Amino acid sequence: MEQQNNMEKRNLILAIVFSAILLFAVDAIFPQAESPQTAKAPEIVSSAPVAAPAAVKAPAPVSIAQAVDENAHLTVKTPSVKGSLRLKGARFDNLSLLKYRETLEEDSPHITLFSPVGTAFPFFAEFGWISNEFGLALPNAQTVWSTADEELTPEKPVTLTWDNQAGLKFIRQISVDENYMFTVTDRVENYADRAFTLFNYGLVGRTNVPPSQRGAVLEGLVAYADGGLKEYAYDKIAKDKQASYDTTGGWAGITDKYWMGVLAFDQNLQNVNIRFSENDSAEGKHFQADYRLPPMMIQAGQAVQTTARLFAGAKELKLIDAYEKDLGIKRFDLTVDFGWYYFLTKPFFFILSWLNSMLGNMGLAILMFAFLLRLAMYPIANKSYVNMNKMKDIQPKVDALREKYGDDKVSFNQAVMNLYRDEKINPASGCLPMLIQIPVFFSLYKVLYISLELRQAPFYGWIRDLSAPDPSSVFTLFGLVNWPVPDMINIGVWPVIMGLTMWIQQQMSPKAGDKTQSAVLGLMPWFMMFLLGHLASGLVIYWSWSNLLSIAQQKAIRRKGKK
Repeated sequence: MEQQNNMEKRNLILAIVFSAILLFAVDAIFPQAESPQTAKAPEIVSSAPVAAPAAVKAPAPVSIAQAVDENAHLTVKTPSVKGSLRLKGARFDNLSLLKYRETLEEDSPHITLFSPVGTAFPFFAEFGWISNEFGLALPNAQTVWSTADEELTPEKPVTLTWDNQAGLKFIRQISVDENYMFTVTDRVENYADRAFTLFNYGLVGRTNVPPSQRGAVLEGLVAYADGGLKEYAYDKIAKDKQASYDTTGGWAGITDKYWMGVLAFDQNLQNVNIRFSENDSAEGKHFQADYRLPPMMIQAGQAVQTTARLFAGAKELKLIDAYEKDLGIKRFDLTVDFGWYYFLTKPFFFILSWLNSMLGNMGLAILMFAFLLRLAMYPIANKSYVNMNKMKDIQPKVDALREKYGDDKVSFNQAVMNLYRDEKINPASGCLPMLIQIPVFFSLYKVLYISLELRQAPFYGWIRDLSAPDPSSVFTLFGLVNWPVPDMINIGVWPVIMGLTMWIQQQMSPKAGDKTQSAVLGLMPWFMMFLLGHLASGLVIYWSWSNLLSIAQQKAIRRKGKK
């Protein structure tokens, strides 16, 4: 047996050797001719700093103001954003959002979107050109552009120029609207006596990631390419290092919960390459989303031109939808993370927004939405509650059958089913409303979680931000008792209301037959109270109010049944 195994191993080794010899021989005798179209397109080099040796520490981060002062900048000013454009690299690296502040305080700083390299969390966008031609001088992150302009406003676009002194002149015109959309038109003029082939690109880069609010929303790299949404969370792209897609039309960028920097190119161009990547740099992990257009040949005495867009701002859905329609950006609305139940989530968003505009308070809009939702589901829920009440009424009969049959589960179940049939009760009817409510609840959860309109939106009383957990504390008697309460159990008034309403609902439902099961189910409302009590207060208020409406509906049905 051992001899046979040795022989098989020898034969395997010989087969591998002869196969390798044969492959080399085929390559030598029949060399493959290189196609003129197989030249690999150049890679977009990351704008992250080069990784430093292990012994060398990265310099300490500086403030945005200090980083801006170190380089010449153009001022950017619109009703929605303020900041500057760095002339070195023609980079968008300093933008704040004027409509939004970090906290509820009136003097709180505006939300910072883009930050220069050298700060704690660099975040920027840039456009440029690359080539396969070795040694060809092209504008890059170190190129200082010339301009006669000092300020970029919606009324006043700016023009940047740079000449490589080797036959190519680069002209970049940048304009901005009153919101968050920048338009970048790149023109290259060839005054040399030969042709050049160039690739236009755009990139959004971020080094280091600020504290996350992820939860159920994507924060990371996102694109619409090849007819579908492509999403990479930071940890996923850090593991995979790179992802690439070829597409006709689309967009790519980096998204936060409420804000984003996204690039959109010519939607009619074919074979546009979109790439996600992560590289370790001297300053930290550098994440990048970029696109590369197909090659453009510039004949002697000719010029080429391309136009791209940069959205740098807040995820205002109505505005994003308008850009999708007016600018023809394919599925631009998918930059807002609506999740699996898109067909429900987006309509829910617009209904809530409309109610908010009518009532003037997002909290009231949530309450009215829950009422309208209950009203729409009334026929189904009504049948379910009628059956539940019948099941509760016959509970003594079920208990009697349980005592009669004891451990004979088969006979007991058969007798119960006969009882349901005689009383015309459908025990499965209670599952239908639950099955309907699951996608509805998750859709609404998604809407309330991602809705920018909910951020820092006040309700009444102590609820000043519906996107944040209830700030009150039951276990400190609302601050009267000063003792350290573990975060897990430190919940507010609205979570307690939610727990109580869930418990009342449970008392109105038929009891579970098994005592252990009944005891476990009895703890569920209080478990859910602590588990979900740290969600956005808007969602907790919705859940509590929805429970109260269910209780009222059940009581009305029960009162009607007793008449």
